[in-house]
Amino acid sequence: MDGASATPAAAAPVVAAVEGPAFPLLVKLLASVMMAALLVWGLRVADEVLATSWSPGAAAVLLVAIGLVVLCYYWILRSRTTIDATHIRQTWMWNKEVALSDVAHIKFIAVPYMSWLIAPRMVIRARGRGVLVFHTADPEVLRAFARLTLGIA
Repeated sequence: MDGASATPAAAAPVVAAVEGPAFPLLVKLLASVMMAALLVWGLRVADEVLATSWSPGAAAVLLVAIGLVVLCYYWILRSRTTIDATHIRQTWMWNKEVALSDVAHIKFIAVPYMSWLIAPRMVIRARGRGVLVFHTADPEVLRAFARLTLGIA
């Protein structure tokens, strides 16, 4: 399954809808540890940061950066991937969705024995949409991705 690819002529739709988390538990735990470390570091330097005179632009950049880090962390924890007979969907800051009928090329990428850390993904080239990447950590969704890539219903 590592690096398997297919064209839409060979790709058959998945029969039953399956859904699961987009990222493995260890990725979520590592993200949580990194967020905790950032929080501790931020609290340690808070006095210096608050004592510095910030221009409005610099303060805005800092606040936007903090907001993006928190938002990405939230979606790593919450993101889900769904595949059914007609579409593949993934929730994220902006939801991704592609109709299977629009798929021009599929590539399933998984690192053997490392899916506990590196989320397997389906890279899809869709007509009129460009390239979309869908991550999953759920075994049922992985099997559905593999069946789709191999053209098995």
